[in-house]
Amino acid sequence: MGTIVLLMCVMIFIPEVAYGSSNWQYGAILDAGSSSTKLKIYRWPPRTSLDSVLDIKQVGESEKHSPGISDYVDKLGNISNYIGGMIERVKEIIPKNVHSTTSLYLLATAGLRVLPEDDARSLMNAIRNVLQNKTLNPFVFNPSNVRILSGEEEGVFAWITINYLKDYFGSDRPQSQAVGVLEMGGGSTQIVFLPDGPLLANMFQVRIAGKRYSLYAHSYLFYGQDYMIFRIGRYIIQQNPQSSSHQNPCMLTGDTTTMLYMGATKTFIGEGNPSKCLTIINSFLKSAADDMCYPKPCAIGRTYQPSIGTDNFYAIAAFTYAPRSLGTVDSSGKLNMSRLNETAFNYCQKSLTDATTNTSISEKYGSAYCLMGLYIPALLSEAYGFTSETQKITLIRKIKDISVDWTLGAIVYETEVFETKCGTSAGHISYPDICFINILLLLTYLMVR
Repeated sequence: MGTIVLLMCVMIFIPEVAYGSSNWQYGAILDAGSSSTKLKIYRWPPRTSLDSVLDIKQVGESEKHSPGISDYVDKLGNISNYIGGMIERVKEIIPKNVHSTTSLYLLATAGLRVLPEDDARSLMNAIRNVLQNKTLNPFVFNPSNVRILSGEEEGVFAWITINYLKDYFGSDRPQSQAVGVLEMGGGSTQIVFLPDGPLLANMFQVRIAGKRYSLYAHSYLFYGQDYMIFRIGRYIIQQNPQSSSHQNPCMLTGDTTTMLYMGATKTFIGEGNPSKCLTIINSFLKSAADDMCYPKPCAIGRTYQPSIGTDNFYAIAAFTYAPRSLGTVDSSGKLNMSRLNETAFNYCQKSLTDATTNTSISEKYGSAYCLMGLYIPALLSEAYGFTSETQKITLIRKIKDISVDWTLGAIVYETEVFETKCGTSAGHISYPDICFINILLLLTYLMVR
């Protein structure tokens, strides 16, 4: 009987120690892209309960380390020095007394998702081997902390970031006030939102501040900005594979570029024909025939997507560059989609010289803005279901002077998952210790019954 009483006291005492701690908690993310790895460190005070919102802030500025980890696919023996240098920076920034309770994540994005499976697995395993060395890495190590994010995870984390910065969580605001997210990088594009009606597929559940959200989330690999440029080039080459020179309707006249295709260098010459360009773009955005679309409705191909309903959406990253440069965004950031389509159509008929003379557009991006100016409204209307007159899309880069990306959302999500599993918010006691103690208490209780 005395043992049971003692157990009950301990079980009550542990959360009180955790909740009452004044220590900061920390988390570090290595955002591993194809060309660089960005180091970001966050901290937050212990919260009073799992139903309260984490108050997470970034510590200092992001640090960019080049090259990207994909450069080490063929030289895995050198990965220790590359990762080790960044770990040393984390050790310098985060106080030593909390190293053993701080989680460090290496999360890779779309640039790594296109690696061959064996290369990706070998690279991730090599990094895990480095991070499990406690002499080098004093931080909490869990093999799942090192992984290539799915496109859906990347999109969901961006959704969490935006709605977190807009104070949506923990405020009992209606679902209609949550903001959907449209994100585009070089390799993929993502759409994430809370649907108004039933969700039949592509569900991603998150739990934040004690409330569960069932999100629609889908990522289209190879539909990002860089890969769309590549796919259009490949499509053009395939129409006449023997030729070494090709007219590209999605490039401005006077512009030229080259591309390596099946070991041969192909030259593209700008044709400036937006009608032809749109025909190619739309061929990539076709929905499946009705008898091949289950469940309905379908967006691109056979991919299910519920109606976007009444949600407002924030568009970030590569969704913002061409519309802003082409002057189709108002002072509040609202995208005028019909104006973008019309402006891009006219812009694409200009020469590279005319498009970049006495404008803020550089020759480097002149043709890219032609393609993206046509691609973005086509994607939004043909695939996602926005009308050309929509007022639902706002282009943003920052909220509350904080840059919007997926990493803040990742820290919120990972911390919520861990604390929910352990049933407490951690303070003096480390996350692994709390989980271990809870399990030990349960086993002891069962033994003395």
